[in-house]
Amino acid sequence: MRGRFLLPLLILLTAGCASTHVENTPLPAGEGNPDRRSIAPASPDRPVVLMTFSGGGSRAATLAESVLREMSQTRYSGIDGPHVLTEDIKLISSVSGGSVTAAWFGLHRGPGHWDGDLDGLRTDFLTQDNMAALELDAVNPITWFGLVTGRMTRVEAEQALFNERLYHDATLAALNQPGKPYIVLNATDMAGGQTFAMVPRRFDDVCSKYDILPVATAVSASAAFPILLTPVGFRNYSEDCQGRLRDGEWIKVDLSNPYTPYLNLAEYRDARYSNDLRHGPNPFRQINYLNFLDGGLADNLGTQSLRSALIASYDDAQVLHAINEGKIRRLVVIVVNARSDPPNKLYQQPQQPGVVTQIQAVTSVPIDANTANSQTALSALLTEFAQAAAGAGNQAKFGGMQVYGITVDYDQIPADTPAHRALRDAAKDVPTAWTLTGPQLQVTEEAGRFLLRRNPCYRALLADLRAAQGFMAGEDKALTIPCTTKVDIPKRAGPVPSS
Repeated sequence: MRGRFLLPLLILLTAGCASTHVENTPLPAGEGNPDRRSIAPASPDRPVVLMTFSGGGSRAATLAESVLREMSQTRYSGIDGPHVLTEDIKLISSVSGGSVTAAWFGLHRGPGHWDGDLDGLRTDFLTQDNMAALELDAVNPITWFGLVTGRMTRVEAEQALFNERLYHDATLAALNQPGKPYIVLNATDMAGGQTFAMVPRRFDDVCSKYDILPVATAVSASAAFPILLTPVGFRNYSEDCQGRLRDGEWIKVDLSNPYTPYLNLAEYRDARYSNDLRHGPNPFRQINYLNFLDGGLADNLGTQSLRSALIASYDDAQVLHAINEGKIRRLVVIVVNARSDPPNKLYQQPQQPGVVTQIQAVTSVPIDANTANSQTALSALLTEFAQAAAGAGNQAKFGGMQVYGITVDYDQIPADTPAHRALRDAAKDVPTAWTLTGPQLQVTEEAGRFLLRRNPCYRALLADLRAAQGFMAGEDKALTIPCTTKVDIPKRAGPVPSS
């Protein structure tokens, strides 16, 4: 077995000095990056579902698939007829392995396939030995020569795998269509540490054409795990840009207002980053080239782009605008966190950890800590939304909006029965890789179904929609924990008197 990994290791050591291969193209003169999607629901009684998919290789891709599959089997009746819940997914913000499923779902969801053809994803990728395919590519003399000479980078081998098995030369234009959900594939800007969301607004910032970038390239940028894979390279074409750019005024306003860093530091930093990318006045950094690594390094839950959609008036998705206009009456936010947590032998061994163990720690421990902070901040934001909607009553268009904050996380599997403990331990022990064994695939899918069905806010949503949904054998039907983000709206006997 040792010889099987010797050549890939040699490639890792010898192919690290290749020049950056630029993946993006400049925005032609007079052309823009239009966004053709809409967040508004088809009818006011239908929910708007926003989701995030975490990183974690095929484990994360499978957990996201199982949650989507469960939602596709949830049926309810609206004013405009019968529906399944996956029809109402309007936005998915994803990183790394979660981006594999998000991009597939975005490409395939539509009439006749409201589940996003999840069976196809399972057959073409989740059940395949993708690691073996990558290793065979490394052993292929043509691929090996390309890697060593710099004609091919290690991440390009991953792009080729994604393209061949999943996306088949599709470009971002296929995602950017009316009726499609906003699929936000997030990468990490290696030099600055910021999240770079693959959305039209960000492509405006680098004067690059959004629609023609291959989906496989965008997913690879989101999933380029450091050290093992080379970064995905972009060039910044902002200097002397002749394209039609949007959303420029908010940058000038936030940077010229001396109070912005104190009132909204996150928005100020976003404006400063956009200004740097656009080669604006008084730049903080001079950015000519960008190198992207795994989006999980900056935000392993993808919540930053989701928060932007919820609170930023300049965001492409315009969720905040739809809320303020009263177009969203039920706001559903589902966070799918595939973080594994296998038993750690470091707690029992007296020896000092080696170099490999330390590398694993410095790449995983900060990500886990940042994930916990992101989850807490998002929960607080959703609670504020719910309380504001309840307090507004009929005095604002968003008054009475219901908010359902749903998290799918392995730590929510109870330890009350041997079966639950076995499910929890087996799910947490699934490794981060592009290949899962049959049992690992099965336990990950079982955990996803179990966690979503058991979540009190998901149950509250089903009850409010009068949705048809059964329960798994042996599942605790008597769970009485309330949905913490759902605030009961008091019924008014008549109109609110004017002051």
